[in-house]
Amino acid sequence: MFLTLVCHALVMHAVLLISADTSSPKIHEVVIHEIMAKPTPAKGLPPIEYLEVLNRTNEVINLQGCILKVNNREISLPAVTLPPQGLGLLCPQAGVDSFLHANTIVVSRWPAIADDTGTIVLYSPQREVIHAVSYNRSWYGHPAKDDGGYSLEMVNDAIPCAGKSNWRASTADAGGTPGNLNAAAADWDEQLRPDLLYSSIPDSNHTRLVFALPLDSNSAATTTNYELTETSTGRLLRPSSVTVIPPFFTSILISWEMPMRPEEKYHLHTKNLISCTGMESLQNTALPLAIPAPAGRQQVLFSEILFDPAKDISGFIEIVNTGGHAVDLQQLVFKNIRGDATADPGKRLSNDHRILLPGQCLAFTSNAMALCHRYGCTKPRGIQEINMPATYVAGGQLLLTADTMIQDLVSYNADWHFRLLNDGEGISLARISFERPAATAENWTSTPSNDGFATPGWIKEVPAGSSEALNFSILTPFFTPESASGSQVAKCSLDLGKQQWMGTVSVYDITGRPIRTLARNTLLSGSASWTWDGCDEKKVLLPAGVYIFLIEIFNLKGQTRRWKEPVVMARNFH
Repeated sequence: MFLTLVCHALVMHAVLLISADTSSPKIHEVVIHEIMAKPTPAKGLPPIEYLEVLNRTNEVINLQGCILKVNNREISLPAVTLPPQGLGLLCPQAGVDSFLHANTIVVSRWPAIADDTGTIVLYSPQREVIHAVSYNRSWYGHPAKDDGGYSLEMVNDAIPCAGKSNWRASTADAGGTPGNLNAAAADWDEQLRPDLLYSSIPDSNHTRLVFALPLDSNSAATTTNYELTETSTGRLLRPSSVTVIPPFFTSILISWEMPMRPEEKYHLHTKNLISCTGMESLQNTALPLAIPAPAGRQQVLFSEILFDPAKDISGFIEIVNTGGHAVDLQQLVFKNIRGDATADPGKRLSNDHRILLPGQCLAFTSNAMALCHRYGCTKPRGIQEINMPATYVAGGQLLLTADTMIQDLVSYNADWHFRLLNDGEGISLARISFERPAATAENWTSTPSNDGFATPGWIKEVPAGSSEALNFSILTPFFTPESASGSQVAKCSLDLGKQQWMGTVSVYDITGRPIRTLARNTLLSGSASWTWDGCDEKKVLLPAGVYIFLIEIFNLKGQTRRWKEPVVMARNFH
């Protein structure tokens, strides 16, 4: 009896020690830290998939009973512990002898990791989200690394919920760093905010909102943080409940006390929403809303196409809603038409009933971050990532349908570009008129350099009756680069109306010696402007004096124009 009691006491003591030393993880205490989704062709590591997890706490954490979900397959993790600030490497049985230096956690029923697009979620034994990652091929950020052999690594584990912008392809020579510090690790924080991106309306009683970052659940679930105003009457609709949707917490579902009315316009306003990183959204906090209706005949049309993107940049296809009511993007499909008139499988524009309002345009691409880095997207809400249909450098056909109804068809061609261009690479074709068919070359124009060679997510407005007269002006005839106030750069402007020209803009000194070329044989149209900072081609600041702006343009008709105007640069005395 005594021995039984002693043994029982020792067992209870051991259990208490384990309980005291280990715990199940809470949200973001353990994070998915590295993903090897496509290990072949191997660069130096074994050709085996793996997932690396990081214990971000100063406590020992027990993973027993935690659930790993990869796409639609779930497994329970074994009884293993992660030391404080320690790494664990999850891999299949085949990798048990391949990662000897790592804290290896062998998973007997390994859930295969999708090569290009996948969702990975780590749950606690109570099915509470610990960490979630939804990756796609664009996360690698480099076309040479997305074909296999390189892992995806988290850049800064201090902000594990930042999503795509916090992940990079590994820079390690071996292609990854299983069990070691990530090669892509950096003290990075862009202070991203939980901006409101777009909405969907599954029915008249509910609205789904999608945000740029995961939200703090407490602020997101507070009903007083949302108001919906009926535009025509000023009637105010308030939420009866708000549900924050796991596992990513980037979207919420609002239930309204009263239903929204068809054919009515609304304005949604949010406030006091905090991201998982502790940042509040201060600017993009409101959206217009309207219940969608089926797209009418030729209501949604192609508006811009970048089919020949520069290296490392994704192309895009832009559409615009030319009708009088909102449409549900889930009913719209892109199709590539091949040379033999057969169509590739369709690419649905949305999986979550995203709304496209009257007059609104939206550009679709496979890598929004790379596209906006190149073209400086002025309206981030106008960009949507999807699995894009094929486009071809020389030309092709694209079809847009709504259910079975044809919305638009365009037969784009490299020859449609402005004929004086040497190369259309990286330059989009923009539609001139929505009253005329998309299938004719005369209804498309190359996007000029002064508009950045592409305008994804927005349509440039050309005033009716825009002047065809050419007008050049020096906006700052006198400037001082070192000045603490006043003009620090010289600026000139050129108004070309609706015409398209090729132009060169240069700066000369008073003796006629070339100093700086600001633009060389570049496509121009509309209003264009250039600035000069007083430096030569080597970025060396020049002496004070009189300098000359020289602008030369020519067009398809053989017409040429030339302007030569002086500008005075002063220098501060030290």
